[in-house]
Amino acid sequence: MELCGVQTLRFSSPNFKTLRLVSNMRKEISKSGLLNTVQLVITSPLRRAMQTSVGIFRGQEDTNQSDIFPKVNHSPPIVALEICRERMGLYPCDKRESIGTYRTCFSEVDFTMIESDEDTLWQAEEREDMEDVSARGLHFLKWLWERPEKDIAVVSHGIFLQQTLRALHEKVGTPVEDNHLKRFANCELRSIRLEKSDMEAYTLTTYNSRKYVSPPSTSIHTFE
Repeated sequence: MELCGVQTLRFSSPNFKTLRLVSNMRKEISKSGLLNTVQLVITSPLRRAMQTSVGIFRGQEDTNQSDIFPKVNHSPPIVALEICRERMGLYPCDKRESIGTYRTCFSEVDFTMIESDEDTLWQAEEREDMEDVSARGLHFLKWLWERPEKDIAVVSHGIFLQQTLRALHEKVGTPVEDNHLKRFANCELRSIRLEKSDMEAYTLTTYNSRKYVSPPSTSIHTFE
């Protein structure tokens, strides 16, 4: 399975600079051919991640910004999933808004895999432990592996993506290049290939967490 992860930009409202960065990433993905091969986009349900997802994989329909985000012809489903959100707790920027609010802003995003309208995972007085972030990342990779798609894009966050790749390398033993284990830059793209042996190795580990955010029980879910 081919997996490409994109670190999202941190912004509350779009401005020209951040729009341009996302546009450049869309052009890079298009030039590489990934825009035509990606079958599914999984995004964190935080606003900045969904803005990045829609900007890259949908383009901009607003004619006033068509020079920045030209429309794209290939439009894979964009699905929001709690398990790939940023490290939770303490910081308000890592708390999501209600799904009801998001649906009015992000009509292109599928929210059917999120069970709670309000954010019940973020805690004001407790920061998620890094071990729990890593465990969450491994469970997320296992969920991705069980998907029928073979080429999946993930739009998530620096800490989550870094801890996921480190856990894959250090806990499971999957070879990951050193430059893939560093902190992601804003709107940076990295691609990895997961093999069956990687997932078999994961199932043999006891690396687990009592706090990981499990996707709904309908793990194999087809999207229109």
